[in-house]
Amino acid sequence: MLRRVNAWWAVFAMLAATTVMVVGQAAPAGAFGTVAGMLDQHSEHERITRAALACPSGTTSKNGECFEPRSMDILAGHFGAFGAVGSPDVFDMFTAAAHCDDADYFDTPGYHQKREQATAALQACVDWMRSNMEDGVEAAGKLVGAGGVDVIGSQVDLNSDCFLGETTGGEAKCVALGSFGAALHTAQDFYSHSNWTDQTVGTPSVTNPPGLNLPAPSRLLDLTQPKKIELRPEEKNFTTGSFYKKNLVFGDCYATSTEVTHGCLNKDRAIIDPVTGAVSRPTDDDTGKPGKYTPRGEVGGNEQRAVAGAIAETKRQWEYFKQQLKHEYGDATGQQMILALTQDIVKIDLVFVIDTTGSMSPYINGVVGVANDVVDVLTGRGPNAHITDYRIGLVDFKDVDSSGCESSYDAVTDLDLTTSRQAIVDALKSLPGKVSGGCDFPEDQLSGVQRAVNFPWRAGVQKVVLLMTDAPGHDPEPHSGLTTPKVVQAALDADPVLVFPMLVGGNATTTSFVTALATGTGGKTISTTSGVGPALLAALQNIVAMPSADDSSAPTVVTDMPAGPSAAGGFFDAGHQNITGTVTAKDPSKVTAIDCVDSGGKVALGPIKGAGTGTASRSVTVTGDGVHQVSCWATDGAPAPHSGAGAGSSPIGIVLIDAGPPTLTCKATPSVLEPADGRLVPVTVAVTVDDAGSGPAGATLTAVTNSRADDGHDDVQGFAVGTEGTSGQLRADAAGGAGRRYTLTYTGRDAAGNTATCAATVIVAGTDEHPTPGASATPTTPGAGGTGGATPGGGGPLAVTGGRPVLIAGAGLGLILLGAAIVIGSAVIRRRRTATTEEDA
Repeated sequence: MLRRVNAWWAVFAMLAATTVMVVGQAAPAGAFGTVAGMLDQHSEHERITRAALACPSGTTSKNGECFEPRSMDILAGHFGAFGAVGSPDVFDMFTAAAHCDDADYFDTPGYHQKREQATAALQACVDWMRSNMEDGVEAAGKLVGAGGVDVIGSQVDLNSDCFLGETTGGEAKCVALGSFGAALHTAQDFYSHSNWTDQTVGTPSVTNPPGLNLPAPSRLLDLTQPKKIELRPEEKNFTTGSFYKKNLVFGDCYATSTEVTHGCLNKDRAIIDPVTGAVSRPTDDDTGKPGKYTPRGEVGGNEQRAVAGAIAETKRQWEYFKQQLKHEYGDATGQQMILALTQDIVKIDLVFVIDTTGSMSPYINGVVGVANDVVDVLTGRGPNAHITDYRIGLVDFKDVDSSGCESSYDAVTDLDLTTSRQAIVDALKSLPGKVSGGCDFPEDQLSGVQRAVNFPWRAGVQKVVLLMTDAPGHDPEPHSGLTTPKVVQAALDADPVLVFPMLVGGNATTTSFVTALATGTGGKTISTTSGVGPALLAALQNIVAMPSADDSSAPTVVTDMPAGPSAAGGFFDAGHQNITGTVTAKDPSKVTAIDCVDSGGKVALGPIKGAGTGTASRSVTVTGDGVHQVSCWATDGAPAPHSGAGAGSSPIGIVLIDAGPPTLTCKATPSVLEPADGRLVPVTVAVTVDDAGSGPAGATLTAVTNSRADDGHDDVQGFAVGTEGTSGQLRADAAGGAGRRYTLTYTGRDAAGNTATCAATVIVAGTDEHPTPGASATPTTPGAGGTGGATPGGGGPLAVTGGRPVLIAGAGLGLILLGAAIVIGSAVIRRRRTATTEEDA
């Protein structure tokens, strides 16, 4: 539901919705998010809704199966607007039912609420959805006029975003989609912070509630079923997250938590592809490289499972809403409502200008035969139905300038612009009775077109004259002084009025004359070889499909950047550091400029192709290691140019490049074999592969050397080259005191394919090479591209504990927690992310 927003929330909404996407914010999120770049959100609700219900590029909603671009903007939100699906995050943030909150439960004695209480909270969530669906169906009743026949144009006007107004005011389309979107928000949040689709590992607890691993869409949200929820045995451990009752920091997951919270269940940190619904990792604030999903999202593909569940649920809820419209209003009217909600309604004023001289009789009969069908095309009935906000008028003309004939009239208005089906059909059917006269060849068609051009057209609509004549016009017209250039200029000055002549009669001179009118005004000629009636209906369908004359928005911008190999997590390796994609912009007022920025560094743009036309493009190249978020916009050629990314845009492309090797550490335990008594001693090597880019992909033992090999003994056992090789036996033999050193070399890989090596050294005690017990060597050598390892910085003594250096620089008082580091005075102890753990470094 859309409600009036107070001043503080209005400011927050404006700032949040217009923030350019900055991935990887540090603040915690509460569920799937609405905005981009705040509270660790990446417009998840918008992207899920688009993946579920947006029409594929270049297609339209023929039966209500998908939402066209502008209608999708209103439902899902877009760059700079919340949309209907985001409204509960503004008006009902702390209404538990709006987000399926507080149905938390864990089967343990003393939990703060019983199963029945948790189920009651779930019931409130489903009842909230049902109530919003009912409000949306009721609001849709105002989409159509008396008798439920035709859609009312003013109720589907989407020239601007819907206002966040009262639920009973505003355009019916805004109100209906507002209520439906609020229900979708609830359904999508269900998957974000419940355990319905989850898998789990480890011992269940309030911080690790058991996953149900059940299919989506969930039967619990099936609004066609009885209203009272009864859980089945396999659902008895169902839980959503506790949000606001006792968890004042958006329900974070703490080890000491006594409730199942949002933070312990959320799967809401992914970047969601708005076309496919596939998820990818967000950017880490500290490194600028792909970070992590939520803890719950990292388990068993839960992040993708939650998103896929929300997409499936969104599709089902739209099917339910359509069913309810037909149930409430009947199939025919319900279908009109469905089209009105999903289609971008074209505004069109159309005037028929028809020659009624004697030779036109067979062609006029062809028009009369499809009179009702003409209105059907404009009202969204029949095949390829597309609803329009239309008005139709009618002018007929004869010839007062003919010689040797009784004078009649040049042009008359038979019908002023109207939406009345009956008036339109009656006016067209009256034409056969007016056929007469015209004893010479040219007619006064310039007077007919000029009369239509002088009609009171609406601003911001397509303005079309549909001309039908079998003769050329007088040029100039003796009685009026009109010429083709004068009429063309008048049509252009009217915003413009486009002339579409229907070619009847087959005369070359006529074709040449009317083609000049079409070309001069921006219209097109219409062939009638298939017959006048079918040609007229096909022409109307093509006219309806033309871009809107009201260019009030920026161009549509699509940024298409290639993705790295899926096996590498979408990353390109060090051998592919220059990645080129394409940005394309479209606008009916022509594209004059395209620009892009790259969050990961400087972007190189190629020359614009097609500048000054309706479609333009240019190449986009990003270079170097890291996450490159390419954001593009375009400028049109309207009298007051618009810059940005308009409706239907996908202006952001992401390129992942991991040009650096992973960091490896190797430590053998024990690192000294003593006493040197010839025994085979068990040795294990801890090999850690750390990569902040594409992520670690394991390590392999690539070499084992023995500085003093004894041909009579098998001194190395179990360390097999080509395997992980982290455990085996080494002989504690000092070889006559000459010293013995074993070196085990490992090669580590990241997911992108970059490599680095490290070596663990084991020394036999009692030799001249015996170091201080406990020390180990852990050099790191880079593989493809960059340098590996970490070198301690200067400025202070180097303390070595357990073979790992910690830089202690100066001294001071106070303890400050800062991101991934602990600052003690001027000493810094950083945290290191590894493949298996996070440890002090």
